Amino acid sequence: MDGRERELRYEQLLAQWLERVECGLGLQVTEGPPPAWVRDVFRDHGELPSERFAHIAFERKLRSVQDAFPAVAASAERETGLRVDIQPDATQPSADFPAGIVMVAELAIQSFDPPGIRAEVADAVQTYLADRYGRLWPLCPEHDRGLHAVTYEGEALWWCRAHDHPGGRIPHD
Repeated sequence: MDGRERELRYEQLLAQWLERVECGLGLQVTEGPPPAWVRDVFRDHGELPSERFAHIAFERKLRSVQDAFPAVAASAERETGLRVDIQPDATQPSADFPAGIVMVAELAIQSFDPPGIRAEVADAVQTYLADRYGRLWPLCPEHDRGLHAVTYEGEALWWCRAHDHPGGRIPHD
């Protein structure tokens, strides 16, 4: 077996393992090719059972949410003058919740990649401000319309849907 055949076989084994993990957890970990962090888990640990992978993925997601939340909350407080009086909450993986749950306000974070997590955290803070204070945040600086948290070309952005353009980066770090 030459190098190219070995590489193809490795990719096939990785894809099959990830499919079993996703089936075992009842969720989609990634769209498209496996991201670097999933490849690292497979390289470092081999074909982990779904339950073990769930703990690794959960811890990674929780860290990413805890990293993203302070910058988003601080930005919201600075720009609105309102207190963001919430904190991320987590439920460890268990029989009832095989992948665990990480929540901000009342929204479960679904993404596993940092830009997607930042966008979901921003969406949760935005929803919190709207529900708690009736405040629309943030607004498009050009159109004075509400922005929506999205991922675009690998970045977490505020997006103006009214005129289909980026309205700014979602803060982090």
